[in-house]
Parts: sequence; structure tokens; C-alpha cells
Amino acid sequence: MQQGTLFTRRTVERHFRKHQARCPPEYREILIERILAKRWTEASLGKVVGIVASTFARHQLTDYDRLLAISGMARAEARLIVSREVSDILESWRSTALP
Repeated sequence: MQQGTLFTRRTVERHFRKHQARCPPEYREILIERILAKRWTEASLGKVVGIVASTFARHQLTDYDRLLAISGMARAEARLIVSREVSDILESWRSTALP
């Protein structure tokens, strides 16, 4: 028997409307699909959204992967370089809830 939580689309969409209302719709759909595709162990929906959104922003919306391709660049160093940009992106998605 598999353990973990499978969130419903309705629950995840409601969370996005309430907490990440300004996340662009094309990104929101990608993030929702990623959340729904996995069983999450011991993680609240808020934590799951944070993990998935941070990972997406880091890999898709910053130079993180390009930095990793630079010879000798460690993951920790690349994460540090893009951390402010990732935080700014996630903050820009937060806003007043949509109906």
C-alpha cells in the first residue's frame, strides 16, 4: 500500500487562488500538474506548493541550470546566486485572493 497524500485538483486550485493568485496561468497549470502527479509524504499543501514553485522558478525562470554548466560551479553556489531572484519571483506571485 502506498503512503502519502494525493491532493485533489480542486484543493490545489483553491490554494493557488488564495495564496498565489498572481502566478501566471501557464505556470500555475504546470505547477498544479506536478503537484497532482506525486504522492506527498508528511507535507502540507502549502509546503508542497512552496517546494514545487521554488524548484520550477529556479530551473525555468533563472540562470541556475546555466550556472551549473559552468565548470567548477557547485550546486550550493548556484542556488545562492539565484536565491534572491527565486524569492522575488515567488513573492510576485503572492497577492490578494481571487474569488
